[in-house]
Amino acid sequence: MPEGSIHYYEAVVKHSGGLADTQRFARLFMAPGVAHCAGGDGPQPRGLFEALTKWVEHDEAPDRLESVKSLPSGATRTRPLCMYPTVARWKGQGSSDEIDNFNCER
Repeated sequence: MPEGSIHYYEAVVKHSGGLADTQRFARLFMAPGVAHCAGGDGPQPRGLFEALTKWVEHDEAPDRLESVKSLPSGATRTRPLCMYPTVARWKGQGSSDEIDNFNCER
């Protein structure tokens, strides 16, 4: 239930001094269409452990993550997973299957 994750995160934000303070130690990235933890029709998150390691060991917190899906045609769909409360928005040009054609926006 994605709404439950959002509700919990917003409660953490409320009790931790606001969004900016919370994002120093906790960030939420929603993965649309992925089902509970994997599967589903949406692109799967990639590089999560590496992103967490960079944050913990090198103080490089992620603002955006990558997700990938192999399509039946043999092509690959890549999309950004944006840091909540931003969402991925297509720029309006270029392929909607390429991560570089999206911005993270409110």
